[in-house]
Amino acid sequence: MWSTDQTFDINKPQTISAWLYFGSGTGDTSDINSEGIAFVLQNDSNGVAALGAGLEGMGVYGYDASRVNLVAGSAPTQSYIKSTAVQNSIALEFDSSLNDFFAKVNGPINNNGTKFPTYKAYYSLNGYDTQYGKTLDSSLGFPSTAKYGAGGTFGHIAATYPGLEASYQLFDLTLNNYAKANYQGTFTNGYILVHIKPNQAPELINDTDSSGNPVYWHHVTIDWTPPESGSTDGTLTYNYNDLYKDGTKNTNTTNSNFKKVTDSIQVDTSKLNTTSGKVRWGFTGANGPSTSVASKLVAFDSLPNLLYATADGNIVDTTLGNKKITDTSTDKTVANGDDLQLNYNLKYVRGDVAWQKIAADIEIPTNVTLNPDSSGNVAYITYADGSTEAISSSEVSDGSLEHTLAKAIGTQADASGGTSATVTISAKANNETDKDIDVKSAAAVFKGSDEISTTNSPAFTILAPKKYTLKLADTNTTNDIDLLYNSDNAALNLPTELTYSDSHSFGDSNSSTDIIYEITAGGKTYTVGSSATGTSFDQTIDLKSLINDDTAFWKLFSLNSTNQVTIKAIDQANGLTSNTLTYNVNTKPNKTLSMTVSKNLKFKDINYTDDTEYLPRSNNFDLSVTSLRSPWKLDVSTDGMYLDGTTLNDNMALVYKKDADASYQTLSSTPTQIESNKNSYDTDTTDDISDDWTNKTGLLLKQLGTSQAGQYTGTLTWILSDSVE
Repeated sequence: MWSTDQTFDINKPQTISAWLYFGSGTGDTSDINSEGIAFVLQNDSNGVAALGAGLEGMGVYGYDASRVNLVAGSAPTQSYIKSTAVQNSIALEFDSSLNDFFAKVNGPINNNGTKFPTYKAYYSLNGYDTQYGKTLDSSLGFPSTAKYGAGGTFGHIAATYPGLEASYQLFDLTLNNYAKANYQGTFTNGYILVHIKPNQAPELINDTDSSGNPVYWHHVTIDWTPPESGSTDGTLTYNYNDLYKDGTKNTNTTNSNFKKVTDSIQVDTSKLNTTSGKVRWGFTGANGPSTSVASKLVAFDSLPNLLYATADGNIVDTTLGNKKITDTSTDKTVANGDDLQLNYNLKYVRGDVAWQKIAADIEIPTNVTLNPDSSGNVAYITYADGSTEAISSSEVSDGSLEHTLAKAIGTQADASGGTSATVTISAKANNETDKDIDVKSAAAVFKGSDEISTTNSPAFTILAPKKYTLKLADTNTTNDIDLLYNSDNAALNLPTELTYSDSHSFGDSNSSTDIIYEITAGGKTYTVGSSATGTSFDQTIDLKSLINDDTAFWKLFSLNSTNQVTIKAIDQANGLTSNTLTYNVNTKPNKTLSMTVSKNLKFKDINYTDDTEYLPRSNNFDLSVTSLRSPWKLDVSTDGMYLDGTTLNDNMALVYKKDADASYQTLSSTPTQIESNKNSYDTDTTDDISDDWTNKTGLLLKQLGTSQAGQYTGTLTWILSDSVE
């Protein structure tokens, strides 16, 4: 079967995934299951009518056309065999039979009665897979990975050039006793097919799964990587047996039962003889001569160029600090009662059309119960365009969730959901036993227009409930923490002590237990890991360093605010979550400096004949400075006193006398220092400067001469500075 048009562009990445059926998988010979199936790229002028030979030709190779003459048998020419193959082609063969001159079960197959000429008897000599035992002649132009023939009792996978004359190499049958016996001296020569990188590991037939059940269908994903610029070497990569029949991923690459086989084969695209880069793609196949031979079947998941999408599954344990479990995770444990998210990520990779009408059929893992929200929804779909779609619990039946996505995904205009979608199912882990429970992978199938993508939830283990708990304590005497706003080298340290309730150890000098601390502040959650040892593990966590953004940190912990910060510890390995500690963080000023001064200052009234030199204050005058981590100095200045705009500076002067032992300082427009304090206090401290003033100290008014009668006024300017001389 061929693509109707030349839709396979060898200059672009391509993917095809399909299920292959070779036979029952229960026969002990290859008669029932031969000959095989080939994936083919071709640029044959016959188009969809291109066809190779049957039997060992698998519908793509040339016909060996050996015939019996009057005395002995003769082999055809290379050019004849090449001419009967699919021309300008590259094949990836899945050969389910060993066509070998050396195998006793093989021998010439009589083709009398076929459409071939009957005046002489024609035979298929059945030896294309014979391993010659010699290094391939480099002058033939094949890559270094090419060999004469291929092995594998019940199958092999290899690349070939069916329409290349050099692919068919003549072999002298008289060199081997088995060949002599099989061909009874009638035929002395036969052709071997050159195989590129033949893999002899796969079981195409007679395969069984891990439980010993026969495997009938084999999934394969074939990826095409185009040549780099200036090169003609493309790459065919295949993943054979990459899925179980229910769609779950197969990770077995070592055991013989249902083994996953992966390989990449470099092929020369010049063999396709195309100038446009466009070729046909398709599958060919052939049966063996047995009357009970099995049909060869192909069922497609995705087609090259039309549409290719992927699906991938994971589990997130939101109780254990959003611990993510995938097929390749080393830690796949959760605890009884943990809240889980079953995530299935659909991604549109490439194609000419959007992926539409995607019907999800998701099997819910065992020992997991769904957790509907207040609206009765058990799952939500989040599309790449930012929109969401709810899935009701009514769409779950018999352990499976079935829902058709409302939006298409892709790069086309009709792909309203964007290029991806994620299905997130809310669930809870259940294990009320005294033993760990191993939960197997559960399949998820997404069938849409032109594409079927499958994945699975990863296998995981639900730990038996622990008989001990994880305890988190505050090592401070109080849960109140004072934070100095916007101070240099500020830290928000959260002191903790971690223990198990039964006092067993986290580890010693050679071992430890990984702990995740989950801190929540301002509606956001931050995590940090640590390795705990001993029976009691102290850990001080600096939240400011975790946030690692000064602007965001001080916006959260604003001046004079009180915020709650919570912290809990998570032991993922043992499935334990501690109690939650709460800290009250009080953000206080980093430093302050303020002044209190009375608005009015009055002096004693005097008569014309009063010659008192220094007039005392006649009202209570308050002058004080409050500081926090800020040394300071206080200055004052004045332009003097005036009466109706007339200065009195020649008659009166403001002076300052700090104490009884100090000298008088005359105040002027030049600032005069009144007081200073070099100390940096850790708490708010008030210096009451005027408290110690007497009638003979502090601010005084000095008479310089006789003054005109009246009420004189002036202004004092106070200057408080966070500095000292």
